Amino acid sequence: MNITIAVGSVLAFMQVWLLVATAAVSPDPGLTCNSCCQGPAGIPGIPGSNGNHGQGIVGPRGDAGSPGEVGQPGAKGDKGSDGLDGEPGAKGDYGLKRDQGLGQPGKQGPQGLHGLNGLKGERGEPGPAGQIGEAGECSTRRSAFTAVRNTRFNPPSNYDPLPFEELLFSEEGTDFNLNNGTFTCNVPGVYVFMFSVRKSSSEPYLYAQLRKNGNIIVSGGVHGADYHQVSNSAVIPLHYGDQVHLAVYGPVYSNSAQYTSFTGSLLYEI
Repeated sequence: MNITIAVGSVLAFMQVWLLVATAAVSPDPGLTCNSCCQGPAGIPGIPGSNGNHGQGIVGPRGDAGSPGEVGQPGAKGDKGSDGLDGEPGAKGDYGLKRDQGLGQPGKQGPQGLHGLNGLKGERGEPGPAGQIGEAGECSTRRSAFTAVRNTRFNPPSNYDPLPFEELLFSEEGTDFNLNNGTFTCNVPGVYVFMFSVRKSSSEPYLYAQLRKNGNIIVSGGVHGADYHQVSNSAVIPLHYGDQVHLAVYGPVYSNSAQYTSFTGSLLYEI
């Protein structure tokens, strides 16, 4: 609005200025004006402001131009940074089941656990009798003994070997030493040994041990008043040179009735 008023003021001023200029140049329109009647030029007026843009009508859009020439490929750009991981996609539907193909056999799997033992079956019919084997060689080697005491024995220390005084029986070739009561094996095999030792009523205790090469095999013992028999037995294997004896702890009683004895015998060779 202010622009319109300013433009109008300028136009009015210009009209007044023109009228004044015309009157000065030609006081009488019928006369020819010369230089003597012209006054000095007036001061130029203030330039007016630019007017409003006209509201012209937009013309129709022109036709599209022909395509330009294909440009040269641009340089390859730098690799961009990795984008954020996308959200997991929705689970797809199950595919249709097809006929089973004939694939290659797979590797053998590990062996499974043993199953439970089945029930015992019925006894089968006896098989045919086998042929009689050839007669084997029968060993004639033997080894056996029984040793006894006829008197008392007081061991000088604990678990000393028990000596004997008489062999009631000794197989030929059997190695038994009466002085230290020791049997030495010269026929390797399985033997049975038995012993019985008497405790006097005046003694408080008696213990006996059957030993092989110094190691205890079996033991026996008694503690208290009155007479008692301490006895035991064992079946053991012996190799050539092994030794077996009785070791006692406490006084041993015996007399002509032979209450104290030691027996050994070969059962079979090995």
